[in-house]
Amino acid sequence: MKKILLLIALTIIASCTTDEIDCCTIIDTGVSIKYLNEEGENLFEMNGGLNVSDINIYHKINNEWVKYFEGNLDYPKGLRTVEREDGTYLVIFPSTNIVENGYSETKIEFSNSDFDILKTEVDKKKSNEIVTKVWYNDELKWEGNQTERLIEIVK
Repeated sequence: MKKILLLIALTIIASCTTDEIDCCTIIDTGVSIKYLNEEGENLFEMNGGLNVSDINIYHKINNEWVKYFEGNLDYPKGLRTVEREDGTYLVIFPSTNIVENGYSETKIEFSNSDFDILKTEVDKKKSNEIVTKVWYNDELKWEGNQTERLIEIVK
């Protein structure tokens, strides 16, 4: 009887594999942007500069720009500022809706006539979403998975 129970237990243990277990969800999409003027001054740290309350984010979904607002989140507009040692950065949480070829597009609107486009390559595997490349107005600004997504833009 003990041999039968041992055989059953070994069969159950042998049939379990850990290769397919997905224990975690990783969402790593934030892009930190330091906006500077021509003189190198941080536009979030000067009078008359940028103000996060005036900035809107749009995600491109089905070839249309949709204003982002999720009232249930900590950052309902999809952005926030963060203070770092070298100044104030605007953190954007870009779209993960794939437009084409693994890329998403996010419009950063500063006013009705002033906006920029953030394009990101999004690696979606299992339940993970990770930004692996960032373009700002069609210029590649960041790629890789080993460093923070920090970029500087002269505006």
